[in-house]
Amino acid sequence: MCIRDRLQVMGGKSSKKKDAVKKTEVKKVDGAEATAKTTAKAAAVTTEGKLKVLVVYANAEPKSFCGAIRDTVMSSLKKAGHSVKLSDLYEMKMFGHLDKTDFNKLEDASYFKPQAEQTAANLRGGISFTPEIRAEHEKVKWSDLIIFVFPLYWWSFPGIMKSWIDRVFSMGFAYGQAGNVSLDPRKCMIMYTTGGAKEFHRSIGMEQAVWKMMHHGVFQFSGLTSLEPYVAYQVAWVDEGKRKELLAEISGIMENIEKRTEYTIEQVLTFVKQLN
Repeated sequence: MCIRDRLQVMGGKSSKKKDAVKKTEVKKVDGAEATAKTTAKAAAVTTEGKLKVLVVYANAEPKSFCGAIRDTVMSSLKKAGHSVKLSDLYEMKMFGHLDKTDFNKLEDASYFKPQAEQTAANLRGGISFTPEIRAEHEKVKWSDLIIFVFPLYWWSFPGIMKSWIDRVFSMGFAYGQAGNVSLDPRKCMIMYTTGGAKEFHRSIGMEQAVWKMMHHGVFQFSGLTSLEPYVAYQVAWVDEGKRKELLAEISGIMENIEKRTEYTIEQVLTFVKQLN
């Protein structure tokens, strides 16, 4: 075989090797993309069935019964082997509200449109948000389950918690893009205290309205699966023995949180109707 023929054969072998390498690289890239997509879709899946739980807490008095609920929730979850992070909104002084100061850079400085700015910021990977908003986004992304602990104010969240939702559950992060953005497959649970009795709340339709607004209007709209709520009624009027019973009940719920009943949108609405 002449030298030219040998070079052609060698070149052919080399070309085949390069093609094989390219195919391998393509497979690796495709595999990486597939893995990235799977990771993004199931970001809330943890090891060995243990959960990553974000507790969002709002009460101005650390020694309140809400504070005792927070501490019991966190200690019981940790005892059961789950990982826990806390956003204590008063301690963090998250007193801001949704406005221009949530952003380092505005898409349109001449006219502030919150949803448009949130969407643009999220499309940039969140870098246009202030550090405190980005930090809360990271906690939400880390979590499997978000538990909200608060006293009921005027049939709703305390203002500081509503503001946290306005700012953190932003368009392009928690919802938007024709349903292609959501917090699915994460779950959430509300735990709140009241001044009134259960019978009073149900007789005037308060519980029905609150649950429909929170579960259907906020959480499930954002793709979260709602767990059965926990309400501690009339806590200012019960004795210490009753409070200990309530905290023991909460501890048991947290230690078996994986078994807590899930509510779909249809189930929430059906349950609300049953309360009427």
